[in-house]
Amino acid sequence: MSAKYIQVATHDVSGVAAWEKMAAGMVAAPEAEQPPHMALITKFWCGKTSAQNNVCVCHCIDGKENLEKVQELFKPDSSFLQGFMQSPVMAGHADSMKWNNFEVMVEYPKGETHWSGVEEGDIIGVYSHGVPNASEWAKVFEHAVSEDEGAMHKNAGITKSFGGKMFDSEWKAAEGAEAVAVIHVFKSMDDKASFDKMFDPTGEFFGGMIAAGGASEPFYSLCNGPIFILDGK
Repeated sequence: MSAKYIQVATHDVSGVAAWEKMAAGMVAAPEAEQPPHMALITKFWCGKTSAQNNVCVCHCIDGKENLEKVQELFKPDSSFLQGFMQSPVMAGHADSMKWNNFEVMVEYPKGETHWSGVEEGDIIGVYSHGVPNASEWAKVFEHAVSEDEGAMHKNAGITKSFGGKMFDSEWKAAEGAEAVAVIHVFKSMDDKASFDKMFDPTGEFFGGMIAAGGASEPFYSLCNGPIFILDGK
């Protein structure tokens, strides 16, 4: 099976409703008229962030070759991105685009179908912090979310998780550490808000991890949703 990657892109728009219509139009267009990245990305998890007129799209990508092609399309000086930014929805917002990328090293629970377990209306929380070694962290993280038949998930209201080592990202780890990212999927904002109280470097859980050398600041997080889902290739 090819490697799986998630790109988390955020940017400003003229308005969320106009952006949603633009996204729907891309999918509804005849295949020959669709933007080129639609053929490279398997799923799009789309929603607004907590900031005014700021949106988030998670690109679910299969294979490093497809990832590299998408990255090439979205380079700041690419003709595709420059054309994309001329649309009324995007015009004037090029500088707001931020990218955080990670390879999926952990997925829980494993999906019966590809990229399954994330549904329309879900709330996506994206989180990041530093660790001494991302490969060792992935083993610990997978055990934590899966032990006791997913008790951590059930207690936190999490329905799906992805985690892995970050690369080419806006969010950075401190010198000497490696940055990891986690996506937790929730059914409600209340469940996410409860979890966010734990994702705190001064709190008991992560404060203890930092004291033990298992995690390091800075901590980052953002909210995406409630989401709508677009199918790519």
